[in-house]
This record gives sequence, structure tokens and C-alpha cells, in this order.
Amino acid sequence: MFMITYSLYAQSGRCLGHRNMSRSSSKRSKGDLFPGTVQPPRCKGIHVYLFCTKEGGTYLSHTSGDVTAEELCFLAAKAVGITPLCHVLFALYNPLATCWYSPSHTFTTEVHSTLVLHYCMRYYFRNWHGLNENEPTVSRYPLKSKTEKELLSLFDVRSLDYLFSQAKYEFVNKIVHMEDMKTEEEISSFKNESLGMAVLHMSHQALQTGSTLQEVARKHSYLDCIPKCFAKHISKDNFLTKIRIRRVFADFVQTFQEHTVENGRLDTQKIMYKYISTLERLEPNFGIEIFHVSHLNLRETWEESGSLPNKTHPQCDCRAPATHEIMVNGNKGISWRISTQKSPQPDTPNDWTAFCDFPEIAHIAITETNVCISTQDNHCMEVQMSSTQEAHSFISLLDGYYRLTADAHNYLCHDLAPPRVLLNEANGLHGPIGCFALQKLKKEAAEEGAYLICWTDFLFTCHCFLQNGSAQNHKQFQIKLKGSKFCLDGWDLQYSSVRELMDSLKNFVLMSGSESFTVKKCCLPRHGELSNLLVMRTPFQPSSKTSRVQVPYIPDKDLVQGQHLGSGTITNIYRGLLLVHGGGDNGEEDKFNNNASSQTGIPVVLKILNPNHDELSLTFIESVGTMSQVSHRHLVHVHGLSVKEHQHIMVEEFVKFGPLDVFLHKEKASISGRWKFIVAIQLASALSYLENKQLIHGNVCARNILLARCGLDTGTAPFIKLSDPGIPISALEREERLERIPWIAPECIDGGESNQSATDQWSFGATFLEICYNGTLPISTSSEKERFYQQKGRLPVLSSQEVSNFINTCLAYDPMDRPSFCIVLRELSEFMNKSIYFFLPFIFGIFNKRFLKEIEDLGEGNFGKVTLCLYDPANDGSGEHVAVKALKQENGNIAGWIKEIEVLKSLDHCNIVKYKGCCSERGGQGLQLIMEFLPQGSLAKYLPKHKPHQSQLLIFAQQICQGMDYLHSKRYVHRDLAARNILLDRNTQVKIGDFGLTKCIPEGASYYRVSENEDSPVFAVECLKDNKFSFASDVWAFGVTLYEIFSYCNSKQSPPKKFNEMLEKPSKMSQMLLISLLEKQKRLPCPKNCPLEVTSSRCWATEPQQRPAFISLIEKFGDKLFFSSGLLSTDLNIYLSLPGILLR
Repeated sequence: MFMITYSLYAQSGRCLGHRNMSRSSSKRSKGDLFPGTVQPPRCKGIHVYLFCTKEGGTYLSHTSGDVTAEELCFLAAKAVGITPLCHVLFALYNPLATCWYSPSHTFTTEVHSTLVLHYCMRYYFRNWHGLNENEPTVSRYPLKSKTEKELLSLFDVRSLDYLFSQAKYEFVNKIVHMEDMKTEEEISSFKNESLGMAVLHMSHQALQTGSTLQEVARKHSYLDCIPKCFAKHISKDNFLTKIRIRRVFADFVQTFQEHTVENGRLDTQKIMYKYISTLERLEPNFGIEIFHVSHLNLRETWEESGSLPNKTHPQCDCRAPATHEIMVNGNKGISWRISTQKSPQPDTPNDWTAFCDFPEIAHIAITETNVCISTQDNHCMEVQMSSTQEAHSFISLLDGYYRLTADAHNYLCHDLAPPRVLLNEANGLHGPIGCFALQKLKKEAAEEGAYLICWTDFLFTCHCFLQNGSAQNHKQFQIKLKGSKFCLDGWDLQYSSVRELMDSLKNFVLMSGSESFTVKKCCLPRHGELSNLLVMRTPFQPSSKTSRVQVPYIPDKDLVQGQHLGSGTITNIYRGLLLVHGGGDNGEEDKFNNNASSQTGIPVVLKILNPNHDELSLTFIESVGTMSQVSHRHLVHVHGLSVKEHQHIMVEEFVKFGPLDVFLHKEKASISGRWKFIVAIQLASALSYLENKQLIHGNVCARNILLARCGLDTGTAPFIKLSDPGIPISALEREERLERIPWIAPECIDGGESNQSATDQWSFGATFLEICYNGTLPISTSSEKERFYQQKGRLPVLSSQEVSNFINTCLAYDPMDRPSFCIVLRELSEFMNKSIYFFLPFIFGIFNKRFLKEIEDLGEGNFGKVTLCLYDPANDGSGEHVAVKALKQENGNIAGWIKEIEVLKSLDHCNIVKYKGCCSERGGQGLQLIMEFLPQGSLAKYLPKHKPHQSQLLIFAQQICQGMDYLHSKRYVHRDLAARNILLDRNTQVKIGDFGLTKCIPEGASYYRVSENEDSPVFAVECLKDNKFSFASDVWAFGVTLYEIFSYCNSKQSPPKKFNEMLEKPSKMSQMLLISLLEKQKRLPCPKNCPLEVTSSRCWATEPQQRPAFISLIEKFGDKLFFSSGLLSTDLNIYLSLPGILLR
């Protein structure tokens, strides 16, 4: 086996060398046997006090450079001898500031000239010792083969020793003041218990040193072992009282020695157990933290925040008075109450109110001193702490307890994620799972080459599994760190990360003696998987075979069948009524469960199994039984099963507003991005609940989500319920599974039902995207859908790259790469906190290609071909006519194509063609642009046929100026303004189209230079010579367009032909010849048969700055345009005298 060393205390390739870290100790006046701390070193730096080492109390010092709290804790754990399994229970505490530090906190020696910290156990679970019969025993999760007697202890030996030393210090220095005790009975009991604690303290020392209890008592005063408040109280007693107490203590010591210690009834472990359990009883808040907050607000996740004020100076010493208290208890979670510091009203309850347990937390967000805790059932607690340091301390406490009780590999707050957790996540590393590593490999290794990487004894260890026929073998290969690089022990090649190292090893064979191992499939940590990393706070339940699901039976006489609502995969669906006998009112547990009883009954939905699918009746019944036994506010409640004349009927609650996809289509104009995010969070919370129950839904899509509240009114939010899945995926025919693409996970197409929640994670990603695009996804036929998965196609992206990346993780083709729903909830809550939902597309839609019916070709642009289509989802001829632009196959300029779409999406003006959406094809690899259809076509085709009055031509010209002025206000240059790209609607309004060449001029710049050489008769001279395009070059093109309009787009008078006629010798026009003509001030002539000279001397000025802006052209057109419906010649002559428009 290859052996190496990798320090757990190195982070991101950086080690803390011994030159920066030192350990020092000094003697106390009364020795190191009793609670107290030694004097810290006088040198500059960060000094961490260790309560218990082989040398006694000592300091660990960091003297130069930056260091994180996590790195200091790693070093402290190694110095004390605490294993990686238990080091997560510890943190750094500042006794002067009375605050804890989060693992990601960075200390800088330049800022902290001298800072003294305590290394303490922070994450504590009461009754871990099992001595309190009134509370559940706490332990680590055992292997499945273990029994209750073999439960794993919460602490290793050194952690227990350290906790004992810390408990002695806290008992003596931090216990409650006697002044707080109200009765003599309480004081007397406290004194007796304190003396008993002193005896336990000394007894432990006697066993450690091989002395008798009396010898230790003679050398050391019992006053050093009792709370300082008690010792101070004794010091005020008279001489005789002091002698009496001393004699009582001496008699008790002798009795305890004779009857307990000498009889062997006590060892060091039992003493520590008894000492700490007694401390728990004496100090009810031992191991519990209470925070005093100035504001507290409880709300639903989707309700607007804003009740908490923001502090301009979060570290200000001026603290607002506390209004509430929050208690964090490792055994029970988070509770709150109104602050006892306030003057309580006579009728104000002072009991603690439970908010949530740690596994129920989905996400924590922080803004300065404000902290928002979101739960998986969409409740929020917002609090304002006194400082950002206290806010960080609070969050790190909840985050640590979450990893100890729910998911050892997850984090709750992006801003304070521990570096070690991020390292593990990035490299697919397990914690120190010990013997669970082999169990996990055996469970998940379906093929040769399975491996996993975990921490063991502060080393990275790669566990490999070998399958030789029926024989199995297991080897460990260790990884070490050299500088900032990782390498396998015995191999010289080095890599920047563990993941990169393991990826490279997939091309090699690892040898160990005569055996060879391959590393192909990494067994990654799974959400909430049970191992010794998690703490079990409920009584041990040995694993047993799952009992048969109980199906609630409903007599058919209690059902009234109503109208037919539609059909499912194997069912017919009807409205119905579930009659309630007695009519009692038991109240509503949920405002939106739609199940309040009345005299007539409960509205329900009846799903009747189709007689053609009787072979699925057993599967149908099992599905009813499973769904009837789950309960979540965002899951449709299944009442039970009824049988009528051999018909199997599922009875479930009726949800008022019906399927989500229908609602999205109907109300898409009213639905905001925030509305969609709220729906996604509610859906994720329901799926997270099922994931925690180890249940798979298997049929998540918008049509299977029902809307209980529409949430379109001001101050309201949507409320959804996920309906039952129907029959399992494995019971579907392959064609039926193909029909469910893209919602069904790819691995389920041929393999049937997967036993992983990753199938629902894929479905959630597709459904979230479906919701974003108003209930439409662009895949239609079965062959198209299957090809989409075969080619590993991607669904359309969103305008927010951050949200798109998140959805793509859900839609990963490898199930192991998909995030668990606790991570999904965390990310969605983070997006909500950042208000990223405002960037979701809720205006432009996705068009389904199968509903596009081609009518005729309309023409071609620079990048694509335009076709008139009827978009007719109803297939009844009532659809909408649209213009569909497809990228030319020979062009292939995808970047330019996407650019045109982005430009059109950002424009909204009555004289610019409206973008309606896009249509994806070939698994998302091809896009078609959907635009409004303008029936009269381009001016280049309309004018030669209809020859409208010149007054109408001037109206067209003014509208073009208005559209171009808007375009320039967005800093876009069209670059291809011409009559062929001006489209006409209803004979009166023109719209500018074809933005394939459009460029955006950056702020502060005056032009855009293109890299390719292009020539066009509408290009200004500087465009042809220097490839420089500006707003002024569009004005030049407008002058050419005016010429085209007033010549009625006569092909014989076209600009190219006119420029050719200007050549001295007949020749094919080239870019150089055109430049030469323009430099000689050659311009287009007055159009034939036009009574006015229509040209643009200022539009065609050689210097760009001399050309007018479109805003001035609009004004000049407007001045004289509307004297009459047809302009009189005299009026026109006045108008034509305007410079830059028409020449005299």
C-alpha cells in the first residue's frame, strides 16, 4: 500500500509552518490541576488557549500573516490529540468580547496586535452520557449491523478529556451568580451540589496521579474547585462557619473514598460522566447559547422583507435594546421568546416558542447585521443582531449544528461557508467516515473501479474496491500534499486539486502487491446519508423490513361523482364530493388544504383507473397507499382508495385553480419572475420532503402542479400543490416514457424507474425552466425527444447566467452531479435574497416548432431566411401569423445570430419590428427567430406596386427617423438601413427590421470598428475606407433610403446602377471605385418624375459631424408635414428648403 502524509490543517494548498506557530505554557500559582488559565505569551500574535494537553494548559500562537479560524482549530485539534471526527465540535471563543468566530473568519496579525482566544467545544448535545433518564440518549449513527449496545460514542477519548477540562473551567468561572437564586432552599442545594462537584473534581485528579482522595484534598483547597461566587460567599462567612464547612467537606471526602473509590466503583470516565451530567442539571443553559436581538420578524419565504432596519455602522457600540431572545439548543433546535430584559406585560407569556430544528433549515442569508433563516416548509425568521460579528457567530452555530444533525457535507450560508466544506464539495471528498467507507463502497460499487476519498487520521485516503468474481477486496491509497500540489504516495506527478489527481488516475492501474486496482467511478457523498459524522438524537431504531403500505379505504357510498375533467396516463378524472357524516368542524390545519368539511361534503377529485389497464391495479393501489401516508403543505392530500363495481378510484383533494401549465399560458402577461421563483421554491420544498422520506415522485411537471391560490393580487403570493405521480415510471411503456421527455430523467428511458432522488432533481430542473417559459418547452415528436437525449441536448437558457448554470446542474446527464433538494432550496433562497428573479424572461416566449405551419417564403436577410408561418397550437386555423427567421445553414454565424436575438429582445418601439420569441430545434442546437408579421412586406416590394402620394412617403420618412432615433438612444448602430429592411403594416406604419449587422457603441465611444471588410451603396465613405460605423453613418444610410423611397424603389434607378452610371468607363463596381466616386463628391441624383429634388446634402456630408441627428430630422419633418392630407406644391417648396433633407 502506498503510504503518504497529508495535513488536515492545510487549506487551499497553504500550510501553517512551525515558524509561525508555537506552543507555550507557564505554571499557575496553584499548578495546572485546577480551573484557570495561564498568562498568555507577551509576543505579538494570535494566542489560542488549550485547556487540556499532555503538558497541561498551554497556548498555541500564530505570530505572522493571515490565518483562518478553521486553520487555527485544525492546529489546536492536532496539538490536543482530537481526531478529525470530533474536531468539528470545537470553535474559537473570545472571552473578552464574549463571541465565537466562524470557521471562515480571517485573523490578521497586523490588525490584531495581541489577541487571546480559547479553543472550546461549542457544539454540544445534552445527555450524550445517557445518565438522564428523562432525555433521549445522544450518540453517533452506528453501522446497520450494530445493536443498541454498540452505539458509537459522541466523543473520542481526548475530546472527552478536553470537555471535562473545559467543564471544570466553566463551572468555576462562569456558573450563575448566587444572587440570582431566590430561596434559601435553592442556595442550600446549590452549595451541596458544588461541594459534591469539588469531590468529583479531586477524585478524578487522584485517579490520574495514583493518589488518594484525601492526599489531593490536603494539597489543594476545595475553594479552587467550586464556583467563584460560592467561594466569595464563603469568604464573607465568619471563622466558625468556615471551619464547619471545611469539616463537612473533609468528612464527605473520607466517606466517598471509603465507599466509592476504594471499592472500585468509580473510574475516570464515570467521574467525567457524572461531573458533566451534574453540571447540566445545575446549569440548565450549559451547552446552550442565547442571543439577544433588537428585532425579530416571522414571515413566509415569499412575503416581502423590510421590517428590519439596516444599520449604517454595523459595528457601532450603540446597541438597540433587545426585544427578543433566541435560544439555540443542540438537542432541540431554534426557539424564541420576548426578551426578559423588557418590562413584561402581565398577560405576556414568557415561554419559549419552537421555530425549527436544524435539519429543517434550507438557507440562511445575511445582510450586514440582519440574518434571515429560511426553512424547508417556507417559513422565515428575520432577526437583527447587535453586530456583524455576532451575526456571523449565530450563523456559524446553526450551520455547524446542521452538518452534525442533517447533512455532513452541506452548508447553509454562501457568505460564511467553511473552507473545508467547500474543499470537500469541490473535490467530492467524504469526512472521516471510518468503517462506513467500506460499507458505502460495497453498497454502491456495481462495477469494478469504484472508489471514494475521505479523511482518516488527518490524511486523505483513497479507498478502492476490487471485485474478482465472487471475491471482493479493498485497499487504501493515501494522498499527500507537496507545497500546494497533491500527489499519490509513491508517484511523482503532482496536481493542483484532488479531483484533478483522481481524474488523471482513471488512465492508470494502481498496483498493491500482486493485486491491481482501477479508479473509474467516484462514490460521492450523498445528501443526508447516515454515517458516524451525524449525531443521532432520538432513540435507536434497529433496521427492519418495511411493512406493507396501509391503504385508507373509502366506501363508494360516501362518494358523489361529478363532471369529467379530462384523462391522465391511465385514469379518467372527475370532480366529486366526499360526504362527511356528522358535519363536525375540527378547524383548519392548513389554510389551503381545501378540505374543510361542510354539511354537503368535501370537494375532491376522483381518478378512476381505466378498465384497459387492470393489470396495473396493484401498482395503482400501492401508489394510493404511499401518497396517502405523506403530509406536506405543498403536496396534494390523498384521502384514500375506493372500489366501485371493480373500478379502482383514487380520492384526492380538489385544488381550486387547476394545473399550473394552463394557468401560465392563460396569465403569462400578468406573471412576474418573482411569482415563478416562489412557485419553484414551494415545489422544491415538497420534493425535499419526499427526498428526506426516501420517496421518489417520478412525474414532476407543470401540468402535475396544481394552483391553490393564484397570487396575482397585490400583497398575495401563489400557493401550489404537487399532485400524485400516478403509476411508477417502471410501469410505463417505453413510448410513454419517451413522451415524458424532457421531464423524465435520461437514465429512466431504458432502465425504467431509478431508485435515486436524482430523477426528481432532473424533473425539477426541466419544470423550473418550463415555469420560466410560461409552461412551454420546445420539444415535440417522440423521435425528436429521443434524439434530444441521445445527443445530450440542452434546453434553452435564461437571460440570467447564474440561474441558467443552476438549472444545468439539475439537468446534468450524470445523476451523481445533480444537487440534492436541500442544496436546491439553498440556491433558490439565495437567488430570492439577491432578487435575481427580476432577470427571468417573463415577456418573451418559447414557440413549439410542431405548431408552426409554413405558408410562404418572405425573403432573405444577412444571416437568415424569413418564412411566413401560422402558429396554430389548437390546430384549427385560428392561430397567429408570424414571421420566422432561420439561420442559413451555409452561414453558420451562431454568434451573430444570437446577437440579433439579444438586440431585438431589448427593443420596444412602434417603428421597430417586434420580437415575439424563439423556436428551438435539433435538441436546442438550432434557433429560429419569431417576429411579428407585417402583411404589406418591405417598402422595396410595396412602393413599386402601389406608388403612394408623396405626402405618405414623407410620413414613412418621419417614422423611420423616429425608429432610428430610438435605436440610437439605446446606443445601437443599425448598419443596414435600406428600403428592403423597412416593413409596412396596414398601409400607414413602417417598422425597421433586420438587425443582423447591428452593433452597440460602448459608452464613451463615438464609433464601432468592424474587423471584416464590407461594401454597400448605403455605407458612408468612412465605413468603406476605415470600417468605422457611427450614428452618423446611419444618417448617411437614411439619405440613401430616402432616395429609394422617393424613386419608388425602381430597380432601374437603384443606387448601385446609378453609381455605375457615374463611372468614366463601364466597369463592375468595386469598393475602391465607390470610395473614389464619393471622395469626388459624387452623390445620387434627383429621382426621375419627382417634382422635387430628393437628396440629402447634409446626410451625405463627407465629415460625420456635419450630418444631422435623427431627432432634428424628426422635428423638421413635423414642421411642415401636416398642413393637409396632401401637401401643396408651395408648402412643399418651403419644406424642401430645409437643409439636409431635400435640395433646392
